[in-house]
Amino acid sequence: MGIIRLILAISVVVSHSSAIFGLKFVDADLAVKTFYIISGFYMSLILNEKYVNQKHAYRLFITNRFLRLFPIYWIILALTLLFFAIIYRQPNESRLGTTCLQMYANYFHSLGVGSFCFLIFTNVFLFFQDVVMFLGLDPATGHLFFTTNYRTTSPELFRFLFVPQAWTIGIELLFYLIAPFIVRKNIKIVGGLIIVSVLLRAVLYRSGLNHDPWTYRFFPAEVAFFLIGSLSYAIYRKIRVRSLKSFFLNVLWVAVIMVSVSFSIVEFPFKRYFYLLLVFISLPFIFHHTKKSKTDSYIGELSYPIYISHMFIASVLLLLNFPTTKWLGLVLAITTILFSIALNELVGKRIENFRQKRVRSLPQKNIAV
Repeated sequence: MGIIRLILAISVVVSHSSAIFGLKFVDADLAVKTFYIISGFYMSLILNEKYVNQKHAYRLFITNRFLRLFPIYWIILALTLLFFAIIYRQPNESRLGTTCLQMYANYFHSLGVGSFCFLIFTNVFLFFQDVVMFLGLDPATGHLFFTTNYRTTSPELFRFLFVPQAWTIGIELLFYLIAPFIVRKNIKIVGGLIIVSVLLRAVLYRSGLNHDPWTYRFFPAEVAFFLIGSLSYAIYRKIRVRSLKSFFLNVLWVAVIMVSVSFSIVEFPFKRYFYLLLVFISLPFIFHHTKKSKTDSYIGELSYPIYISHMFIASVLLLLNFPTTKWLGLVLAITTILFSIALNELVGKRIENFRQKRVRSLPQKNIAV
């Protein structure tokens, strides 16, 4: 799944820059939902095959997920803070618009203590960054308030997030916290929860909440995608012991890659639903086909650093006066990939070795992967 995860990460990069040779790949929100499905698959896999019947298994699982996410995020957060501090009040900073650091400077006296502490907490620890999209700031009182449309508030609270795309990680963290209590359940229970989540989305839509953030960032409605990934894992458990023809697996793998790359230039009815269904069905087979490929695995490991660092890299490129038209997407994608490779080599691999060492401390009989 590594190449597909890379394409999804590049899809988000493109959505924040420009097309690459006319291709925008998968829509950003659809790429995020697809990541949720893949995450649900992987979490179901490791919870059912690694963290099994062990004392403190829940704590080990959660802390290992934190180790996967937080160190790299904190590096990007620190670099972003340093970058904004260095360029603060420089004339050419105007190319970036109002930076996050400027937002804090402009509204420092309008932020209540509670509001300020909440924003600092969510910037540092990622939790509740998705909740930011449902809140506004009242400068007169310094208090935060609930809003059904954050775009109508002034200032928009998400502008206080130094790594704004990290709100999706806040949703991921919520799923990690509840996943051990769900993905080991009977498939009927998982299916029932999916139906409840989908019905909730329909009710929200019919109630007029058919816009961002309700269609994109509301965890109770988004959890269906994680659970669909869990159902996909249930299919994998059925097919992994079977002998599958390499030709079929290769065709399916290439087909998903081609659909992902060409998604923006091919139009047909319900293509977004088709893409999600394609991912759901093909995921068990593609994982079965690529799980032993070290190259594919390495490429997949770059998806998170690419996703979490690309806005920082984009800010640097814009300040350096790189082209902001048709070539920005290509330059940003290449630069972010190279930066992510360095980040993975210097930091990611060391953390991953430590994480795997902690898992290997479990009795070998419980590790099926």
